[in-house]
Amino acid sequence: MIPNAITYAALIGSSRKGMRNGNWRRLRFLDKALYRAAMWYAKRGRSIVNGLLVEKLLVLIEKLKETKGMRIFRRGLKKAVAMLEKGEEKGVFVWAPSLKKWLKDPDYIFWLGTNLFLERKALPKEQ
Repeated sequence: MIPNAITYAALIGSSRKGMRNGNWRRLRFLDKALYRAAMWYAKRGRSIVNGLLVEKLLVLIEKLKETKGMRIFRRGLKKAVAMLEKGEEKGVFVWAPSLKKWLKDPDYIFWLGTNLFLERKALPKEQ
């Protein structure tokens, strides 16, 4: 359920969480500006009720509250979906049926994301 209003308490709580976990610095400049303006407006005792603005702020709040584990799982899920699609096309699941079960297992999906995370760090930087 999407809330129809955002209060100052919700904004400041998410802001603090984002500062602690380092996600605040990942936001783009304009996203930070929008968030600060919304906090200023909400601090004056008003809540934000504009539907479009509430949607944008909820996306920013979600980004601020995101953890490393969530990012790793999302990356692994994307890889698992791609592997499922390719496996169906190529007929891999005929001779490896347990792989289909693995690709639906949350622990394996997390491992895939971790593996991709480590591969990304191990690649040499292009100059």
